[in-house]
Order: sequence, then C-alpha cells, then structure tokens
Amino acid sequence: MTTIVYDHERNQIACDSRLNADGVVLTDKAVKWKKKDDGSVWFFTGNPADDERLMSLNHDDKPEVKPNSNAIYAKDGCAYLVTFDGDYCSHTKLEYNHSIGSGWKFALAALDFSLETEDAVKYASQKDCFTGGEVLLFCVKSGSFK
Repeated sequence: MTTIVYDHERNQIACDSRLNADGVVLTDKAVKWKKKDDGSVWFFTGNPADDERLMSLNHDDKPEVKPNSNAIYAKDGCAYLVTFDGDYCSHTKLEYNHSIGSGWKFALAALDFSLETEDAVKYASQKDCFTGGEVLLFCVKSGSFK
C-alpha cells in the first residue's frame, strides 16, 4: 500500500514511493501522484490502475465499479480527501490532519508528536513494511514540491 499524510498546520502533503504486490517490494521509486487538467495534484493509495477512474469521479457519484483507490488532493490552496461512503464517492475538504494508506496510523500519530510532515511518513516506514522509499513533500498553498 502506501502512506500519505496531510499536515493541516503546515499545509503540506507527504507520500512515500514504495510499490509492492503480495508483500513483495517492486520498487522504492514509484510515482504516487498525478496532476489533473484543472491544476489539482492527487496522491493515491490502492491500485494504481484505478487512479484515473477515481480522479474522474465527483462528490456523490455512484460508479458501477468502485475504484480500489483512495486519494488526498490539493487544489486552490486546500486539501481534500476522496474516499467512498458506501457506494458513493465522497470529496471532503480537510481542515484537520489526516492520513491514508497502510501506514496512516503511524504517520498521524507522528504528527501528534510534532514531527515534520516528511518525517511523519519516514516514521511510518519504520513501522509499516508497505511504506518506504523516497518521501515527497508537497506544499498545498504554493502548489509545488519541495
């Protein structure tokens, strides 16, 4: 899986770059983000084959086939969580710390103990075998990577 964390105080998103299948590390240099035509930048957990499908869904859409993917995206200086509430796609504006993926609990706890956004994902990689590799840091307000 992966770990993606949104740090509301710093207005940053960090994600790892480990890609695995059935418990085997395929690479520690996977790109887990995509930029949409509207300028939003999306960070994904789950099956990479479903990323585009998830990006195409709006709030309250009910797809025939639910993507095996979740995301946090940034647009216009704000961060949003994209998950499913039952059969319906849900886009929620994040006004608090949040994390998704297999290491989410570790990353969220690390923020509670005042670790920097990037360090929260690095901490999660020490506890979660599905998190690892390079960590990318994205500034939501500026819309750019550090």
